[in-house]
Amino acid sequence: MKSKISSRFTFYILFILISFSGNAQDETFTMTQIGANNFINNPWDLHYGPEGYLWVTERTNGVIIRVSPETAEKDELVKISDVYATGGQDGLLGMALHKEILSGEPYVYVSYTYSKSGKRAQKLVRYTYQNNGTDNSLSSPVTIITNLPASNDHNSGRLVFGADNKLYYTIGDQGVKDCNTNLAQFLPTQQEIDNQNWAKYPGKILRLNLDGSIPDDNPIIDGVKSHIFTYGHRNAQGLIFGSNGLLYADEHGPSSDDEVNIINSGKNYGWPFVVGVKDNLMYDSDGCLTNETSFNKPNYQDPLMSLFLPNTSQDPDCTNSWMCRPNVAPSSLGIYESDEISTWANSLLITSLKKGRIYRLKLNTNGTAVQGDATQHFYTQNRYRDIVTDPNGKSFYIITDGSGKTADASGMNVVTTMKNPGTILKFTYNSALSVKISNLESSLKIWPNPASTELNIELNSNIEKDFKAEIINSIGQVVKRISKFESGINKIKVDNFPTGVYFLKLISNSDTFQKRIVLK
Repeated sequence: MKSKISSRFTFYILFILISFSGNAQDETFTMTQIGANNFINNPWDLHYGPEGYLWVTERTNGVIIRVSPETAEKDELVKISDVYATGGQDGLLGMALHKEILSGEPYVYVSYTYSKSGKRAQKLVRYTYQNNGTDNSLSSPVTIITNLPASNDHNSGRLVFGADNKLYYTIGDQGVKDCNTNLAQFLPTQQEIDNQNWAKYPGKILRLNLDGSIPDDNPIIDGVKSHIFTYGHRNAQGLIFGSNGLLYADEHGPSSDDEVNIINSGKNYGWPFVVGVKDNLMYDSDGCLTNETSFNKPNYQDPLMSLFLPNTSQDPDCTNSWMCRPNVAPSSLGIYESDEISTWANSLLITSLKKGRIYRLKLNTNGTAVQGDATQHFYTQNRYRDIVTDPNGKSFYIITDGSGKTADASGMNVVTTMKNPGTILKFTYNSALSVKISNLESSLKIWPNPASTELNIELNSNIEKDFKAEIINSIGQVVKRISKFESGINKIKVDNFPTGVYFLKLISNSDTFQKRIVLK
């Protein structure tokens, strides 16, 4: 019998959040916490599901729940008894909901590790959704493929349902560090496929029919057709389709060069001999990449974007070697295609375990290139595991890990205490508070910028009176408030502020304006 747990309290916390990018961002959001801390057990996968509920897989206890985003009421849909989870990246992982789950195809597909002769293996299982109104459930499991490779490290485990009625599934390289035994570049023989030997599937993205068989139109790679759709991946924990039909993935870099890729049939993404772009920069002590440019496979594909390249000059304030590495541990990938937040339309959203924030990549019109740099949003002292967008286009839901390592607000120090562990955070766009495109910019002057001791702000006398101002640091904290500005030159002392990027926000009765400033 399923349990139904009512958590009818939701914590409301207001943050004015801005991005860390070079250009001022105009959006502000309210953060609310849905349910208490640790009311979800090690969440892994998040969906905005039927009837307006959030669906979550709980990795270690093998439970799938649905949560009301309004009341935090939690409904257990199924507990899978043979889930095997003894490590940090095994257990109940990916989940994919059939696009017609409420209209004739009531199926949910899940991936989880199980024990086979005392060792881990992975399987994909289909469940049937029983929609009884108040006491819903998942039942009638059907295993569609079994004996897939599994590990307690770099399992990946992201599962998505395609518009082509196929399943796409990521299997990581299992954390193998030896370049000679890492299987991301190894491909199966025809005999191995005929014998259903999937041992060479690590480091791959698979494409499967809904019954687990190999699609007829899968790519033929080195003369063999298998479930393998692409290969040469390290740990692709993010996977999502855009409405343009393109499949996007992100994956962990080893210590730099986190990747965002467009996944194209039959392509080779280079790992473990290429990470990010071919720049011949070493990324670890194993010496795998003595010469990236010598990797010349004809089906190799560059990433859409390689993020957080190796440091050429490390920030002297960063003293922890793990935190100083420029990778951010991308744990999932979302996409924003609504027009509700016009500046965000057509953006990829990367969750970070290591930094506790979202990295947003603005795509071009056809979704094949990134415009500008990544911008950072929604910082909290947590490990972000997965993100989905509310269909209204105004809210985002993020599940958080129960424990682990992440960054403090400075982004330079390691902390192990999470502020909102094992829960769901909701960030809602405040259109009334957000900065509009303003005529203020032509009516004021700000200098010097960068500034070291004093900032001058000159307001023309022909604009309205009664301005207030805030100086906001790069993590969204208001560090100084000025209750009243006059026309003419206003001087602000900034010599006691730490060096860095800030935002000056001017607020009047009818308008607001925000400008990036640098203090040195």
